[in-house]
Amino acid sequence: MIKNSLSSSEDFDDFFESSLSGFIITDGEGNIIRINKRTADWLNTTCDHFIGKRFSDILSIGGKIYFETHLWPLLRMQGHFDEVAVELADTGKGKIPVYINGYERKDENNKPIFMRFTIFRASDRRLYEENLQIAKKNAEKNLNIEQENAVIREQFIAVLGHDLRNPLSGIMGATQVLLRSKLSDRDLKMVNILQNSSKRMHEMIDNIMDLARGRLGGGISINTSSVDLEELLNQVSGELKVTWPDRIIKSEFNINNLVECDPGRISQMVSNLLANAITHGSRETPIILKADVNGNSWKIDVINQGTAIPEKALENLFNPFQRAESHSSNNGLGLGLYIASEIAKAHHGTLTVQSDDVQTCFTFKNEHQLKL
Repeated sequence: MIKNSLSSSEDFDDFFESSLSGFIITDGEGNIIRINKRTADWLNTTCDHFIGKRFSDILSIGGKIYFETHLWPLLRMQGHFDEVAVELADTGKGKIPVYINGYERKDENNKPIFMRFTIFRASDRRLYEENLQIAKKNAEKNLNIEQENAVIREQFIAVLGHDLRNPLSGIMGATQVLLRSKLSDRDLKMVNILQNSSKRMHEMIDNIMDLARGRLGGGISINTSSVDLEELLNQVSGELKVTWPDRIIKSEFNINNLVECDPGRISQMVSNLLANAITHGSRETPIILKADVNGNSWKIDVINQGTAIPEKALENLFNPFQRAESHSSNNGLGLGLYIASEIAKAHHGTLTVQSDDVQTCFTFKNEHQLKL
């Protein structure tokens, strides 16, 4: 073992005098009996100058009053205080802001023996704290501006979606009239393209309006009624089978009761989930649509095989405008899963996803009382 060449007293003296902090020791009444050179340098005097004086004499007028009326009683009552901001006395070079810690040692009869004070210069720290406060205020200001801009953007989206409906309705009405006319094969093909594109635009506008309602209106509103869930789901899957005749959708239902829900919104949610499975799932395997009604809860699963959803993508999967890059041309605005999630919340349910190399499963679960 290496022995220290300095004695404990020499070691303390070296630490006391060479420290970058100020140290002062007083007697039990607060009179200075020792002060280190660092403190004396800050006060622009010698160590002997303050021997015998009260500790508060090294402080500015305001600091002295605060020490005698607050810190001294606190020291006597609890035996210490921590990091109190005061200023050292003005010695012609200006007042020095500092933080002080105080500690009182008592004997076995609870009488003060001595007190120790540690002093830290606060200039750099206060500058840091001021800069931190300025940065915080700037960040809060920028956040408020961004929040205001976000509201304006969402209001613009809502107005735009609403105003686009009228001219689009005119286009869709015109295509219906044209389809009832005698058209050549070429013209019929063009009108069908126009009709399909109009329907897709109509779905996008509906999604935009749902986004606006969800973000600005406190969530998607629903109108519930007693619904035959099996009939509803068969209708949704049947419509998608017509649109994608080459894809297989298998149904597995265990439903014995009516459920309370908004049939239009549940249809929309399931349609979005099935369309997502068709777009991103394996074309060689069927998509499974499951539904179970069990006691006071009911749930719907949409399962597909294919590539697992990346972990990073899972974190934001139910946020608006999230689209898979590999299928960006087929994903519209990237609002389908967001709206499905909002519909689940509106029904006081949850929409979750589990994805691995075997399968991806979206699960809607509602645990509220069923209407029998």
